[in-house]
Amino acid sequence: MKKIKAFWESLEDMTTVSRRELFLEVVCCLLAGFVLGILFSPKKTTMIASNNKSGCLHTEEEEE
Repeated sequence: MKKIKAFWESLEDMTTVSRRELFLEVVCCLLAGFVLGILFSPKKTTMIASNNKSGCLHTEEEEE
């Protein structure tokens, strides 16, 4: 617990962050949000093709 208190008190120091670091932190947070959103979203079944054979070519084998 002492280590946590020491770490928490060290956070009060003022520091500067470069624009590159700030940009990378924002990008990491956005990507983490996307990943967490995908993982915790409700599961849905998506049908890409409806399997109604409307796009397939008619061959002689199918007609028989």
